[in-house]
Amino acid sequence: MITLIVSILFGVFFDQPADLKTKFKTEQLIVVTSDSWNKIEGKMSVYEYTADAWKPVLLNIPIVTGRSGMAWGKGLHDAKLNTGKLKKEGDGNAPAGIYTLSGLFGYQDISAKMKSLKVDDRTFCVDDSKSAYYNRIVKTDTVKKDWNSAETMRMKSDVYKYGIFVDYNVNPSIPGMGSCIFMHIWSGSSSPTAGCTAMKEEDILKLIAFLDKKKNPVLVQVPKAEYEKMKRLYKLP
Repeated sequence: MITLIVSILFGVFFDQPADLKTKFKTEQLIVVTSDSWNKIEGKMSVYEYTADAWKPVLLNIPIVTGRSGMAWGKGLHDAKLNTGKLKKEGDGNAPAGIYTLSGLFGYQDISAKMKSLKVDDRTFCVDDSKSAYYNRIVKTDTVKKDWNSAETMRMKSDVYKYGIFVDYNVNPSIPGMGSCIFMHIWSGSSSPTAGCTAMKEEDILKLIAFLDKKKNPVLVQVPKAEYEKMKRLYKLP
């Protein structure tokens, strides 16, 4: 009875539940959850759609999120979910919601089933909301600088040695809503990011080996309580 009532309520406020696989044409699902909105530490599980069901590939991989935890952001999920804590530029939150994983980057060429970008000391991600290149990766030797703030993609550390692009706040990028969101190597299990999701090098290499552009991988990233709601809305594992 409780399940029925919850389903009816969700049907009133949201579109009818949609199969995530069909709605977003994906066969690969990465799920990141934390215990609460402000919790830095979390877990990542990875699934592939085979034999008409989501089958686990990797389970409970330790991750860290932004220094402020998570906040709802602009993505593929129903915008009606974006209530309460909302992501803004520079707030230290990792974006909660559903996002496409569109490619890889790293300090060297990466052999994988996703397109990849080799970054160097001329590669930047622009986080200046006034720039025409806001939330875009640029090479300073190919574009004219119009920004006052940008993040170097060739860090002195190894945190960006391997990374994955998360399509957050894209098509179009709305100034001030947040930028430059990736999955990458962590600095440590208790070291948060500025808004990305990070993990051990060995784990991101496993994830990179799994990802396949032909299967349109999608990230679902939310606190656990919200994931229980998302499971009903999008038929998640």
